[in-house]
Amino acid sequence: MADYQIIGNSASLAKIGEQSFTITFVEDSNYTQGEEVTQGVKITTREMFEVDGNQINRFHTTRVAIVNRFKNQKLREDVNKNQIPLGPVKCVSEKSASGKSFYNLVDA
Repeated sequence: MADYQIIGNSASLAKIGEQSFTITFVEDSNYTQGEEVTQGVKITTREMFEVDGNQINRFHTTRVAIVNRFKNQKLREDVNKNQIPLGPVKCVSEKSASGKSFYNLVDA
């Protein structure tokens, strides 16, 4: 259920499917359930999206490939401090070499 709810000022990235967007800010946004903490990120997009009747441009995700991508400090510095937008990109399902599905950001 966490992938589909609006939490505070953001919604799950799953809510916008494979729509294109441009990332203008990235921050850590870990998800805690009980004592378990899952690493996550919150992104701000240039575009506004309608989610459950609300206009939103902040999205959170715990999708591993996306979270790992934003661990890159140079990427974060370029987006956050140097104000170099990332995109347009979209979130798509891909298959790893082992055949396991995962979500990744790709050029739109």
